[in-house]
Parts: sequence; C-alpha cells; structure tokens
Amino acid sequence: MRSTRFCVLGLMVVFLFGLVAVAEGPVTITFWHAMSSRHQPNLQKLVDDFMAEYPNVTVELSYQGGYGDLQQKINAAVVAGNPPTIAQVYENWVTPIVDILYPVGLHMTEEEKGDIIDGLVRSNTYNGVLTTVPFNKSIMVLYYRKDLVPIPPTDWQEYLDMSKELTVDSDGDGTIDQFGTGFRPAANPELFLNFLEETGGSILSEDWSKVTINNSKGLQAMEYAASLAPYSLITSEYMSNAFQANQVCMFIDTSAGYYYNNQAAEAAGCEMGVARVPMGPVNQKSMIQGTNLAVFDKNQTQAQKDAGVLLARFLLRAENTVYWAEKGGYQPVTKSAYESEEWENWVATHEYQQAMSAQMLDGFSQILHPNYGDMRYVIATAFEEVMLAEATPLEGLASAALEIEDLLE
Repeated sequence: MRSTRFCVLGLMVVFLFGLVAVAEGPVTITFWHAMSSRHQPNLQKLVDDFMAEYPNVTVELSYQGGYGDLQQKINAAVVAGNPPTIAQVYENWVTPIVDILYPVGLHMTEEEKGDIIDGLVRSNTYNGVLTTVPFNKSIMVLYYRKDLVPIPPTDWQEYLDMSKELTVDSDGDGTIDQFGTGFRPAANPELFLNFLEETGGSILSEDWSKVTINNSKGLQAMEYAASLAPYSLITSEYMSNAFQANQVCMFIDTSAGYYYNNQAAEAAGCEMGVARVPMGPVNQKSMIQGTNLAVFDKNQTQAQKDAGVLLARFLLRAENTVYWAEKGGYQPVTKSAYESEEWENWVATHEYQQAMSAQMLDGFSQILHPNYGDMRYVIATAFEEVMLAEATPLEGLASAALEIEDLLE
C-alpha cells in the first residue's frame, strides 16, 4: 500500500507539472551549493536523474565553497542582480531577500506541501507563504559508548548523574582523564538552544519585539548547562577527536556527524550507540540543522523559474530524499519518506537511525530573524563563558540579552 501511494504521488508530480518543462524548449539553470566532496557525487546523481527525466532541462551544479562562502556569493550576486536559479540557503539568509525569491510552495500540490514534516514547514514559510523547501537536514542526537553507557540517559537528571559518575581521574594526578560528556560551546551554541527549547524557552518573543532568552526559562536552561560543566570536556575541536582519544563517554551532536563519530569510535576500539537527546522539563525536542532550497525570481526567465521549482520538488520526492539521507548521512524531510518501505528497511538494518528518525519528527528549526547569525554568535560567546566558569548563568544571559537587543532592528 505504501509503495503504491508513493508511485502514484510521483506520477502525479510528473503528469501535472512535468509537462510544462517537457513542452518548452531547452533551458539551463544554475544550482549553487556548499556540498563538500563527500556529498557531491550523491548530489550529482540526483541531478543526473532529474535531467534524465526532464531532458530539456540542463542543471549546472556549481560548488561555492563552505556555507560562509556561499552566503557571501549569494549576497554579492543579489546586489549585482545576477543570482543563480536555485541555491542552498539558511533560513535567516532568506528573510532579507524574500522579495526576490520565487515561492516554491505556490507551485506545489497541497499533498506535496502537507508531506513536508511539521518541524520544517514553519521554517520555510515567509509572510504566510511556503517560499523555500527543506533539503540537507540533520538533527541533534546523543552519541555514547556502549561499553561505558549500557543504557543511555533519558532525561536531564539521568544525563547529569551519569556524566558525573563517568568523570574520572584514573591516574590520580589531579587531572581528569575521562569526562562524562563534552561541549563545543563556541562552535555549537545549538547545544544550549536545545536545552532552551526543552524548557519551553526562546531567544525572542513570537513577534520578535522582545528578547526572552534571559527569562526564567532561559535561566533554567543555562543553569542546567552549567551544572554539566564540571563533568564536561570543553573544547573547540570536533567531539569525534575526543571520542577517539577516550576522553568523553557521550555527547550531543548532529546526525550528519554519525560517519565521523562512528569512525572515531571504531578507532578507539569501542562500539557507539545513538539515542534521542535527554528529555527536558517540558519536551524532548531537538534542533534541526541544515539548509533549504530557494528559487530566485530575479534575472531568471519563466522557463528557468519553472525548472528550478521542478528540481526542488523532484528532490522532495520520497525516493530522492531517502537516497540523499542514506548516502549522505542526512535525514529525510517528508512524511512519506519516513513511511516508505525503503526507509523502513534502512532503519531496520541501521540501528542508529531509529533514534534519529524519531528525533527528526520531533524537531524544531532556527528562527527566521535576519540577524539570527549574529545572535547565534552572541549566544555562543555567552554559552562558552558560562561553561568555562568565566560568568554565572545569570551574567552570561544578561550580557547576551543586551547584545541581542541591539540586533532586533
């Protein structure tokens, strides 16, 4: 039944919208991306499949470097009036340029729009319109050493107790040799934002008029993070390095990091497990990360815009988002993908995906405020200061709130 449903959906997409591209003459579109060499072959394969289905459309894939490089080049292209047809974008990149985007959602069926998992609809909706669509997405999960953590912690208290128990000075020299957990606060403030979400807190009020990160919920989140600090390795390096060196027993990281974390565990001679993040006082939500796809309206012919939308929708098909997830370590972005026989078989034979799939369907995304990137840096600084005991949770949040206040305009 499930497989039939997805075949019918795919045929509907081709029948209803493929005819437009097929009926028109040849068209070439540019696709700017930031996928590294490990992911490029998988992306190329999907694009090749698309062009085989729509032979009159040529897609020119163009690697723009890392995400920072991609953002700078998109901004420069927008100013110059010559953006690509389609590009990867983070949510806050879109807010300042939404007026020059071609809303993908206006050219999708209701079934397609309703198929996007709930945690990703809001983060792709601007001014009430589904403008962009999700692409390479990952979710924060808990990684742990099975030899030291037979049963992973399920809530905050268990996480704290276990972190304390596993933190040891094995040679008695006064220096901790093994930490229960670890954090990269300067590089990954999403770890704190996870805690904040699990208290029911937020960075800003719903209408972005007030800073709320320093209210009682924010303080509860930061105080909990501070309680973990004595049992945490605080570092700027990837946690996989510490995992391989047997310095940490468990840590929260993105599902996209599985490949590297598992390599580290194997090098350390231990088996790695994956679980949902420990549940907080209000919920067990986790932050979804990664980019979306935007189609540009500026300096594009109608045929190019149509082809860009067609490509975005092609990548949302269950079989394609599943392929992208299986090959690249990301997570599917549609409900039908999670219900597909292909994904269910993948999860059944890849134990770690059970936690990732469950967590992804209960995820949340970053806010759409155009200054979120700067806010994120402010939060990272405060988070690091608190974790290094250079500021109390109250001081760290008070300082962050003042700086974020200046970014509300």
